[in-house]
Amino acid sequence: MDAFTLYGEPTPPLEEELPAFLTGHLLVAESSMTDPNFSQTAVFLLNHDKDGAMGLVINRPSTTVLGDAVEELGETPWREELIFVGGPVQQYFVFVLHTGLPGGKKSPAAIEATPGVIFEPDFSVVKPALNREGTINLKARFLVGYAGWAPGQLEVELARKDWIVIPGSPELVFSDTPFSVWRSALRKKGGIYWIAAETGFKPSIN
Repeated sequence: MDAFTLYGEPTPPLEEELPAFLTGHLLVAESSMTDPNFSQTAVFLLNHDKDGAMGLVINRPSTTVLGDAVEELGETPWREELIFVGGPVQQYFVFVLHTGLPGGKKSPAAIEATPGVIFEPDFSVVKPALNREGTINLKARFLVGYAGWAPGQLEVELARKDWIVIPGSPELVFSDTPFSVWRSALRKKGGIYWIAAETGFKPSIN
C-alpha cells in the first residue's frame, strides 16, 4: 500500500516533491519540535532563496496591544489589536502582514509572498490607513521580530524533518483563532498529520 489509510479514506503519501524554494509557504513545526521559539508554530515564509530564508511566526500572540506599542496611533479600533511575536530576531520593529491597503499603497520593500498576504516592513505606510475609516475589510497582523535562516540552514532542517510544508493562505495567516492555526495547518496537510493535529503525536507507520 502506497499511502496511509485513515477510516477508509486514502491520504497523500508522506513524501512529496517540494519546490526548490518555498517563498509563500507555511512551515509547520513537527510535533517533536522542542525549540521553545518554534514549538507548535506556523511560520509564513516571506523569502527563501540560495541566500537563506526569512519568515514570520503567525500564531504566537503576545499580551501587548498595538496602541501601547505605537505612538500617535489615534482613536481607532486597531489600538486593541494584539501584537504577535514573529520570531526571535530583532524584536524591536513592528512589521505588518495585511490583505491590501486602500489604493494599493505600499512601500518599495513590501512583499506579496502569496496572493492576498502582503508583508509591509514600513509601519509608517500602514499607520495612516489605520487612522481612517474605510479599512473595515482590511485584515492585518502586527508582529515584532522575525525568524531567519542562513544559506542552506533551512534545507538542513527540512531534511531533518523539523518542518511540514504547506502552501500559505490568507485563511491561515489571518485566522481569528491563532492558537488553532498549528492544528488547522496539520489537518490541511492531511494523512498521518491529521492524527498529529488531534493528539499532538505523530505515530510511525514503519
